[in-house]
This record gives sequence, C-alpha cells and structure tokens, in this order.
Amino acid sequence: MNLSLAADSTETWQTDPLARAARSAVAAGITVVVAAGNFGLGADGKERYGTVSSPGHDPSVITVGSANIKGTAQRSDDSVNFFSSRGPTRGSYVDARGVRRIDNLLKPDLVAPGNKILGARSVDNWTRVLPSLLPATHPQLTKIAGTSSVGGESVMMLSGTSVAAPVVAGTAALLLQANPGLTPPMIKAILQYSAQPIVGANLLQQGAGLLNVSGAVQLAQALRTDVASAVEAGKITAGANLLAPGKTMPAASTTVNGQTFNWSRIVFAGGSHLLSGSALFTKYQPIYDHRLTWVRDIARRRTVTYWPAASGIPGNTYPKSIVEAAAGNQWLVTSGVMSANSLLGSSSWLGKTGAFMPTQTLSTWLASGSGVVISEGVVISEGVVISEGVVISEGVVISEGVVISEGVVISEGVVISESGQPSPTNPNDASLLGEP
Repeated sequence: MNLSLAADSTETWQTDPLARAARSAVAAGITVVVAAGNFGLGADGKERYGTVSSPGHDPSVITVGSANIKGTAQRSDDSVNFFSSRGPTRGSYVDARGVRRIDNLLKPDLVAPGNKILGARSVDNWTRVLPSLLPATHPQLTKIAGTSSVGGESVMMLSGTSVAAPVVAGTAALLLQANPGLTPPMIKAILQYSAQPIVGANLLQQGAGLLNVSGAVQLAQALRTDVASAVEAGKITAGANLLAPGKTMPAASTTVNGQTFNWSRIVFAGGSHLLSGSALFTKYQPIYDHRLTWVRDIARRRTVTYWPAASGIPGNTYPKSIVEAAAGNQWLVTSGVMSANSLLGSSSWLGKTGAFMPTQTLSTWLASGSGVVISEGVVISEGVVISEGVVISEGVVISEGVVISEGVVISEGVVISESGQPSPTNPNDASLLGEP
C-alpha cells in the first residue's frame, strides 16, 4: 500500500487516526509505504527538523524521504532534497502525571529518488481529454522536451516525497515477488540494511540511506520463504534459522553501473534504537512480527480476526476486527544482534552526534566491527520491556537509545498538505518543481 500523502498532526502515533489505520493495515500483513512530507524548509528558507507528517510518524510504516539524483546515472553525486521532511517525529501525548511527552521517533526510514521524476500524466475524470488539476495548475510540469500528447495523455515531471514513496513501494513489490514469505517489518529491515548512505546527510535527513533495489532483492532471496505464514500460525520461535536452505548472507555491498558501494547495515527498531549485524537476518527476530509494535518501553500487539467463508469467498480474506492490547511476555530481539546506540552519543546538531550523526559515519564504524553485541536479548515481561536485564517502567527509560533534546532545531510548524503548495513550513515550489 502506497500512501503519497501527509497530514498535519500533533497527536502521538499511538492515537492518531491515520497512524492507527496504517498500523492496522500492517497488522493484516500489508506493507505500508508513506511519504515523509515536503516540509524540510521553513518560511525563512532554513532547514527544519521534526517535520515528518502523519501517518509517516507511525513506527510500523516505511517512511520515505526524497533524494535528488542530479539527473545522472552515478550515485556518488546524489543528495537529500532540501524540501524532504526531516525527523524526529513530533507527535505528543499527556502521560498519567499530566506531563506532555514527545514521541521523537527516528524517521524517515530511508530516501528514494524524488526530484524531477518523469511519469505518466493523467487526464481529468470528466472530459477524459483535459489535463487533471495538477498539470492544469502548473503546465510547466508537462513541458518536457521530446514528448507529445496523445488523446490528452502525455508525461509530466514531478518532485516530492509523494513520488519517492512509490519507488520504495515498487521495490517492496519486487521483494515480495522474490520472496513471498516476507513480513512488512522484514521488508523495512531489508530496505534499511541494504541502503546506501548518502555522504554528508544525517540520520534524521536520510534515515538508513538511499534505496538499493539490487541489494534488497539479493538479501530477500537469501531468506526463508515461509516466515509470514509461520508468524501467523505461531510456528516460528525467536532465534530460529532465517536463511533459506543452502543460502548464506550476501556480501554487504552492491555494484551498480560499475560503481561499488557498501550497505548501511543499519536497522531502526524500538523508535530510537539502531541495530546491526548479520544476526538480524540469520536468526528470526520477533520484531518481524507485523502485529507487534515496539517503541521504547511500549510494546503493543494487534489481533486481527477475519470474516468466515461465505458466498464463494474464502475465509481469512476480509478483516472483521483489529484490536490492540499490551503485548504478552516474549522476546523482541535475540542475542547476537549488534546495538549501535553507544556509538552515537548525545544528540548535537553542531557536533554531528546522536540523531544528527552522518549515516555514512555510523555505517563505516559498523563495517569496521564497532558496536555492542546484545548478549541477553530484549524481552517483554509483565507488560514492560526489559533490555539486558534492566526493567523499563514508571516513565524512566534505561538505555533508551538515541535521545533527542527538546530545544535543538525542532520545528513545531503546521503542515497544510503534501501537494507541494506554499505553506507556513513550505514557502516555495521546490517540492513541486524540483531542485537543481
């Protein structure tokens, strides 16, 4: 499911209606890909963090930012578009003590080409000849050299995270074609782990990096093809072998157009945790259960019930209800997985540390063997999350991962829409017409 939209929301992912709907779709086994939003620039023309919109602020969806490929086949000159929304997420809620809490989830998850992308131009639904609203309003988008119109249909060039998200959605479809047994969280992990970090861009600008279709498919083909059905049936255990018979982990690098680059080796988990290591894919990690949502000390499970068979429609086809409750006792992450949290330090925009660390820097450290191997795993016990034997409860989070301070270049601006039109947080047409 591709959602090229972004709505203003100050609500936490836990209660936001769009986030809850998207999370329900994931719980039903649908991989949901969402545009991060086009609000990376403020009215003053300066970069704004904390502008990821709804439902891209939900932890279960794959949130996609926009990359500028500069019109070249080489990947070394790619950059993150200035208009692409930056993390962290800024939804909030009031806890039992009356204190306002900010979600501050790491987002976006990755970036994909979303600058001056050429595609089909549709006609309006009424006349079937006249252009639809967007090209009618901005005719310059359709003035592409060497193209012509047939029956009112032609091509147009568009920019924005709305056109970057479908690139990732298409890749997700390719992954499911290569391995139909992948769960939505596995697809997200594969896309992040195999992504290519863009030099100079940090974790809140690009997530794990630039989409790497070839590497993602290669990794998907190395994994078992029965995981999704085994998860649904409760027949797979934490730490179970995840590799397909005769398969091994592929080398963490990809060659495209004669250029070889390393994978990021980064996977976001728990809202503010960065995981790495081959154990993420050689062992089954319970966070790959698409019905489970984990953010810091919150672990929730969605239970999906289906209508029985009727009138020629097989059972387990249409969801009847989806109910969310606290997750029961279980593992979240097994031993052997590497934690990269300790490599980041406190978040500082000036110091380029924490959430503002360049993804390439962290990736290079991970490739050299840095990081801490989790020896005891992460588990849920009696309704709270236990990490390395330390209980997280009563609002006090131990080993919370990446902590983002409340006063660092965070925008509380208002998102009007994902259309690319001028707004308080998007004062120009860069997100519509593209950047140089």
